[in-house]
Amino acid sequence: MRKTRFLGLLLAFCCFTGAFAQQRGQQGPSILDQLEEIAIVDQKVMMPMRDGKRLATDIYRPKTDEPVPIVFSRTPYNFNSYRDGELVTRTMQTAYEWVKKGYAYVVQNERGRFFSEGDWDILGTPLTDGYDAFTWMAEQPWSNGKIGTIGCSSTAEWQMAVAAMNHPAHAAMVPQASVLAWDA
Repeated sequence: MRKTRFLGLLLAFCCFTGAFAQQRGQQGPSILDQLEEIAIVDQKVMMPMRDGKRLATDIYRPKTDEPVPIVFSRTPYNFNSYRDGELVTRTMQTAYEWVKKGYAYVVQNERGRFFSEGDWDILGTPLTDGYDAFTWMAEQPWSNGKIGTIGCSSTAEWQMAVAAMNHPAHAAMVPQASVLAWDA
């Protein structure tokens, strides 16, 4: 009786794990696979700044010959860590949604963060980095010269500071949950 029960449990376990593995295989393509179907993906592009430092930038743009507008996010957070799958998925999911709507999605690490060169200074990074990034993006052949910025926390605060520089390509901004937004 014990042998039969053990064999029954073993058979149930094998069926369960086999069904689970089959289900995982049927989940469909990964977000990166889906993104690569509709986008040109350029990761770790080292965008030059006026002082020679380069900032790590990922660019996701529609597969089209037509110039497109850009949604841009500069962040101190690690947007392309392979140790934190959720963060990678969130970045790629965001990129997928913007590309699907006809925008390029560009995400960049602030100076001195992760793969970006230079020294990081919380909320003290040069305002010229944002201005230089706008200039670089606006000059790309795939860009229509219109850039919108998006992000929250410090990613929102730099938007408001660089907006004061009045770059001609900066067409819109969505600063979310910024301390500076609440100052009176």
